[in-house]
Amino acid sequence: MCWLTAPSLSNLDFDWWANNGPTAGYLLSFALAAADELRKAFVEVPLSVSMQILGLPRVGAFAYEPIRLISRPGTGVTSVDFVQQRLFALANVISGAPDGPSLPSDAGPPAAMPAGAYRPIEMPSPSVPVTQHFEYRPTAEVDGSGPRDGWDVVWLTPLDHKLEGRRLVASMVDCWYPPSHMQAVRLHLREGEPLRQPSPTILTAATMTFTAADRDYDDISQALLASQVTASTGGWIFERHEIWSEAGVLLAVADLVREISDRES
Repeated sequence: MCWLTAPSLSNLDFDWWANNGPTAGYLLSFALAAADELRKAFVEVPLSVSMQILGLPRVGAFAYEPIRLISRPGTGVTSVDFVQQRLFALANVISGAPDGPSLPSDAGPPAAMPAGAYRPIEMPSPSVPVTQHFEYRPTAEVDGSGPRDGWDVVWLTPLDHKLEGRRLVASMVDCWYPPSHMQAVRLHLREGEPLRQPSPTILTAATMTFTAADRDYDDISQALLASQVTASTGGWIFERHEIWSEAGVLLAVADLVREISDRES
């Protein structure tokens, strides 16, 4: 048994493109919005969203269909299909009651200074459209070191006020240079390695978990994005992204899988 709606239409905006397709965060934010259409009848908040990319989407119209699945009491599961002539992505959004008990966390934010301590940089918006939606303040030093070893850490200021809450947080994933690119920059600066251009990749899957209290997603004016390559093997790159509030609250954790598109077959 399930609840469902008729397929709806929306539009993929080139303004949220990076490299060869829309960002993972942009697609995840669509999945959250679609699930909200069925979640309004329930007292729940999104806990996690996952998406599998089955084919490269194009700029323009697409159809989506959210389906609310029957699940155990206290949680909800919504499946969302995304179609452009054929299915190009499949998402699942898990939600739950917002009023349960909380426990202290062992996680801590990168040891970055407040955003105002770093200079904003100009981004090449025409060539990387997604960058027009944020102001960026990188935290790395000139020698490639930063507030968390092995991670790239940047302050983000949203410039697009159409998004808010968890959808805004989701949109921050994949809006900055990929961790593999920043890893190459660090090796160049810290170890004198020749600056290499990482191989192009294709986004294959993304999962995002929302880890903060509901109130922490209100009025987000800045956030700290930390990202790293957790592994690269067999033609695949695995990334971890963390998004922290100005107050040092972990808002979300995302894991992305990319296929190296020019690997030998």
